[in-house]
Amino acid sequence: MFTALKGHVDLFLNAGSLMATTLVTSAFGFAYWWVAAHLAPQAAVGQASAAVSAMTLIGTIGMFGMGTMLISELPAVARGKWDLISTCLLTAGTAATAGGLFYVLAAHLWAPGLQDALGGSLGTVLLVIGIALNAMTLVLDEAMVGLLQGPLQLMRNAWFSLIKLVLLGLVAVVPGLALTGTVLLLTWVAGIVASTAILFRVLRRRGMIDSLRPRPALMRGRGRATFDHNLLNLATYLPRAALPLIVTATLSAEANAAFYTAFMVLSFMAMVPGNVALTLFAVTAGDKSALRGKVRVGLLICLGGGLPASLLVFLLSEQIMGLFGAGYAKSAGQALAILSLTYVPFVFHHFFLAISRVQNRLRGAGIFSVFAGIAELLAAWWAGTHGDLNDLVTAVAVVMAVETVLVAPTVLKVVFAPVADMSAVAEGVNVMSTTSLTLHERAWLPLEYIRTVGPLTGVDAARVRNALIGLHAADPTHRAVSRLDRSGARWQHMDAGSFAGWVREAVTDLGPGPVDFDAMTRELQAEPRADHPVRILVGGGYFALKVSHAYGDAGPVNTLVHELVQAAYEGRAARIAPSRRHRTALPKAWWKQFGRQPARWKEGLSFARPPHTEEGPSRPWQANLTVTTARSSQVLGQMRTWRDQYAPGVTTSAITFAAFTSALIELGLDPDLRGGTFLADARRYLGEGVSIDSNFCMGPYLTPPSLTDPLAIHQTLKAELATGRILTMMLLREGKILLTGAPGMPDPFPTEIAAEARPRLTFSNQGRHDMLGDLPWAVEAAGRVNQSVPTLNGPEGITLTTSEMNGVLHLEATFHASTYHPALVARALELVCTDPAGLIMARR
Repeated sequence: MFTALKGHVDLFLNAGSLMATTLVTSAFGFAYWWVAAHLAPQAAVGQASAAVSAMTLIGTIGMFGMGTMLISELPAVARGKWDLISTCLLTAGTAATAGGLFYVLAAHLWAPGLQDALGGSLGTVLLVIGIALNAMTLVLDEAMVGLLQGPLQLMRNAWFSLIKLVLLGLVAVVPGLALTGTVLLLTWVAGIVASTAILFRVLRRRGMIDSLRPRPALMRGRGRATFDHNLLNLATYLPRAALPLIVTATLSAEANAAFYTAFMVLSFMAMVPGNVALTLFAVTAGDKSALRGKVRVGLLICLGGGLPASLLVFLLSEQIMGLFGAGYAKSAGQALAILSLTYVPFVFHHFFLAISRVQNRLRGAGIFSVFAGIAELLAAWWAGTHGDLNDLVTAVAVVMAVETVLVAPTVLKVVFAPVADMSAVAEGVNVMSTTSLTLHERAWLPLEYIRTVGPLTGVDAARVRNALIGLHAADPTHRAVSRLDRSGARWQHMDAGSFAGWVREAVTDLGPGPVDFDAMTRELQAEPRADHPVRILVGGGYFALKVSHAYGDAGPVNTLVHELVQAAYEGRAARIAPSRRHRTALPKAWWKQFGRQPARWKEGLSFARPPHTEEGPSRPWQANLTVTTARSSQVLGQMRTWRDQYAPGVTTSAITFAAFTSALIELGLDPDLRGGTFLADARRYLGEGVSIDSNFCMGPYLTPPSLTDPLAIHQTLKAELATGRILTMMLLREGKILLTGAPGMPDPFPTEIAAEARPRLTFSNQGRHDMLGDLPWAVEAAGRVNQSVPTLNGPEGITLTTSEMNGVLHLEATFHASTYHPALVARALELVCTDPAGLIMARR
C-alpha cells in the first residue's frame, strides 16, 4: 500500500505529524482531565476548562492569520525566514494580550458566570499571560509546518502534554495546596513555556535559526492575505472554542465540566480532518494541479478511519463518559452521542476551507464561515437558555448539517469534476467523443514502449498512414487511431478531417535511404510524451513504433505491428478488431486466486521490497537514455544443450538473465545482486475466454539466491507466479489510481546519483514473436531486426529485454549512457550471444 501511494508521501508525512500531535495531545489531555476530575472539585475543573477555552479562543483570534500566512509564504522566502517568523510571533502575542485584557473586562462587566471562572487577581493575570503564550505557540507550530518540520511541532506538543500532566501530579501531592482552577491553569502555562524552550534549544543545536530580529517591514504587502487568513481561521475556530463558554454562561460551570470532557472526545476525531486539510493547503498551495488527487486521499483518510470511530463513540457514549465519573456520564452521555454525529460535517467544512485557500477564494469562504459560526453560536445560546445540555448540542448539530449541504458541492466538484484538456482545442482538433481509460490503462499511462522491425519490403510512410486512415474510417473509436488525453485520462475520438492532419504528425517519413535502426529507436526514446498513443518512424525499410503502455503490452502491440506492416505492404486499410473492455477482470482474477482461500491471504500480501539506497558520495547527473542491441541465431541451441546437461527444465530466459548478470560482473560493472525486477504477464490468472488488449503486466521485485544461477532464477520466478501476488500489486496500484488519479507523465529524474553506480537490473522476457514471421521481410531470419525497448529507466537501472523469433534470440539493454559506458553494456550482450554457458559456469 505504501508503494502504491508513494506519490502522496508529502501529504502523509506532514499530515501524519499533525495527526500524531492530535493523538499525543488528546491522549495526554484525556489523562490530564481524568486525573483532574478525580483529584479536584468539579467547580475547579469547570473554572480551569473555561480558562483553557478562553486561551484557545482568544489565542486563535490573536494569531491573526499569521500561522497559515507563514505556511504559504515561507517556502518562497530564501533568507530571513526566522525574522519573518519572529515578527509574526510578536504580532500574535501583542494582539492576543489585547484580546485577553478585553476578555477580562467583558467578564467583569457583562458575564458574571465568566467573572466567577477567572479565579481572582492571580488567576486573571495568569490567564492573560497564557492567552498571549498560546497564540504565539500556535503560530510557531504552523511555522514548523511551513518549514516542512512537522516532527518538531510534534515534539513540542508532546513535551507540553507530558509536562503539564507531570506538574498536575506534583501539585496534587504538595501538602496544604488546594487544587483550584488557578493552580490547574498554572500547569498549562508552565507546560507552554517549558516545551517552547525545549523546541528552541533543538532548533539552535541544528543551526536552523538564522536570526530572531522582528522586522515589521516584512509584513508590507502581506496585510490583505493575512487578514483573509485570519478571517477564515477565526470563523473556523470561533464556534468550537466558544461553545464551552456559552455552556458556562447559559447553564453552569458544572455543566461545562461535563460538556468540555465530551467535546474533548469529539475534538480528538475532528482534529484529524482539520490537520489533513491544513496539510492539504500546505502541499498544494504551489501546485494546484495536485489538488484533486490530494483531496481524494485526504477524504479517504478522514472518512475511512473517522466514520467507524464516530459510530463507535455514538454507541459507547455513556461508557466513555463514565470513565470520568458517574456524574459526567449522567450529564453528558447523550450529548456525546449527538456530538459524534457532527463528524462528517467537520470533514466537509475543513476540506471546503482548504480548497478555498488553494483556489484563492479566501474572502468568500471567510464570509460564509463567519455567518455559519454565528448561526452555531446563536443556536447554542438559544437552546442553552431554553433547555438543557442535550438541547444545546442538538441545535448546533442541526446547524452544522445545513452547512454540510451548502459546502459539500465545492468539495465533490474537485473530487469528481473531469480534468479539462485544452490542447485539442488549441490545436484545432475536433473531438467527436471520448472514452475513459480503464484503471489498468491509467496505471501504465506514464510509460511507453518501442518496437522496431526490419528490413522490410514495400512499406513506407505513405502506406502506413493510409492503413491508419482506413482503420479510422472503419472504427474512429479504436484506440490506435484516437488521441490520448493524458491530463483527463481519456481516449479522444476525432473526426476524419482532424485525423487526417493528426496522422501526418503521428507517422514520420525518414526517406528511402539507408537508416540506422538503433538510431531510430533512440530518437523515439528521446521524444517527449505527447498525445499520440502510437508514434511511428518509417524509412530505409525499417518500421519503428512507439506505443503508450496505456494501449498495450507485448501481445496487443505485436498484433498492431503485424497488422500495420501487413496492411501497408498490401496497400489496404488496417483491420484490428477491438476487444471487449473487461473492467472487472482484475478483481475477479484476484478473488479466484485468493478470495476463496483465506489461508493464502498472508502469502498474497507479503512482498519483497527493493532495498533502500545506501547513503554515500554522489556526483552530478543528467538523463541520457540509450539502447544497445544484439542477436544470435546460434545461441539458443547452445543454451538448450547446457540446460539438458546441468539444469533440466530451466527456461532459456532464465539462462539469458543469469548470463547477462555474469557478463556485467566479468566486465567490472558490479551489479546489485540482492535482487531484481522481473516483468510478468498477469493474463495467466484470467478466467477462460477473458482477454485484455491493454497492458496487464507487473514487475515484482524478487530475490533469487543467486542472480547468476539460472536454476535459482527459474525456481524463484516460478514460485512467485504460483502465488499470484502480482494480482495484489496490481489491485493496490489501481486502488491508488481510483482515489488519486494517474500521473500523465513520469516523475522527473534526479540531478545527482551515487558516485559509484551499481546496475539495478530489470528483466523482461517478451516470449516468442513467431507471429511476425510472415511479414514482408527483406532478409532471412538471422539478419532480421526485432527490438523491444522501454522508454524509461532509473538512473542506475539496466533493463534487459529478451525475445525469440524464428529461432533467433534478440536482446536489448536499456540504460543511461551518462551512468554506464555503452561499449561495456554492448560487450555484455555480445558475451551472452557468444558464450552464455561459459559465463554461467565461471560464476559457479
